[in-house]
Amino acid sequence: MEKEHKASLSPTGSDLSSWCWSHLPPELLDQIYALLSHFDRHSFRQICSTWRGVARQSIPPFPLVFEPPRLLHSEPDNGFSFFDIFNCKSLSCSIPPPHNRAHCFGYLAGWFFLVSDQNPYRACLFNPVLLAEIPLPDLNSRIRKAILSAAPAPGFPNCIVAVAVIGSSGYIAVCEPAGKRWQVLDLGQGQPILVIDIIFWRNQLCAIVNRYAVLICNFDMESRETSILTVRLPKLYRHTVDAFLVESTGGDLLTVIVDAHKFKVFKLVQQDCTWEQMERIGNQALFLGRIRSESVPVNQFLDWGLRENSIYCTSHTTRMNFNFRGRNYGVPIVYSMENRAVREVPVSVQYWIQHEPVWVSPIIWP
Repeated sequence: MEKEHKASLSPTGSDLSSWCWSHLPPELLDQIYALLSHFDRHSFRQICSTWRGVARQSIPPFPLVFEPPRLLHSEPDNGFSFFDIFNCKSLSCSIPPPHNRAHCFGYLAGWFFLVSDQNPYRACLFNPVLLAEIPLPDLNSRIRKAILSAAPAPGFPNCIVAVAVIGSSGYIAVCEPAGKRWQVLDLGQGQPILVIDIIFWRNQLCAIVNRYAVLICNFDMESRETSILTVRLPKLYRHTVDAFLVESTGGDLLTVIVDAHKFKVFKLVQQDCTWEQMERIGNQALFLGRIRSESVPVNQFLDWGLRENSIYCTSHTTRMNFNFRGRNYGVPIVYSMENRAVREVPVSVQYWIQHEPVWVSPIIWP
């Protein structure tokens, strides 16, 4: 474990308002959440990870309708298609030009991070339901993945967008939607880094870099000051190339390492900043992807055939040649942590993709 303090962090300037809202006492947020309507509770969960954590601890007084994540992939000139792997259905989503000629590199609560096919450095946030677009500053490199600290919402404009850049000399850059340029975070202290995965967790940016460590970063957009906590990964990861960060349904930070066709899950133990291997993940399922990963509570999907203690992904997400029925590209697969077995998810319709699919949630749940 290594801890580096470059500067103390405190909210300044335009960040003060959003900082105060995200640090309201949990008891007060609990009372606010209890008074909200069904639709307002969805918005409540989108504000930040602190508010989402409060929602997870609250039991709604009425039943909610849940659906498991779907696979989003692009259709030439026709926008996006959402594929339901449990019912073998594909639902097209009409996207107006020029967004119908773009690819998705990030998603949160209905907002897509889109990069133009014609200009790989031109990006925006787009909501196809609201038909709302938020332009972003031009990028200067091709990206691997984009994440949002919170969904854009009225009264909370200061969500932060972070992108991971592809390549051995990659980096992580952040900006606010209203900002004029990307701010590069010097996570490698002047040295090039290989960015494996990134996630916002408890209002902190976490990144797997150089196959050896997870960096937990606090940064101030106004002063450009950062503080970094380095947590070394288990040694077995140094011989593999696939790892994913995901927040559990209980709010823990998980690292999933793919090793010799097996998925190994580790939970961050905050007290001593170490990783504890989990033999079971209990009543939750993990949906892994290079562009987006998430965990869902299985007990909300009893009628969907979702398996608990399991990990869902696609065959090329982990770069492992499973070669199911002669195909090894884009096939949905599920890994059981109970018997350590990988199997193909039965798909009765023709399913073939050319680009990395993205797990998207039809709605937002606690």
